[in-house]
Amino acid sequence: MNGSLQPWQVVREDENGGRYRIGHCATRAEAQRLIQRLRLNHAADSTEEGAAHYLVERVELGGGMRR
Repeated sequence: MNGSLQPWQVVREDENGGRYRIGHCATRAEAQRLIQRLRLNHAADSTEEGAAHYLVERVELGGGMRR
């Protein structure tokens, strides 16, 4: 298996429905730890209520483009 395979992604979704990929992770647990760190950093750096939330999504692999 390819050592760089990272089938989980962390997505930030803002209050307007905008979605932004934050990063890729090798495991779901790693992606969830990333979200915990992001939330802790946001709480420490901001006095504003955080309207954004984070999602863990599985990346579909090997699904070439379809026409």
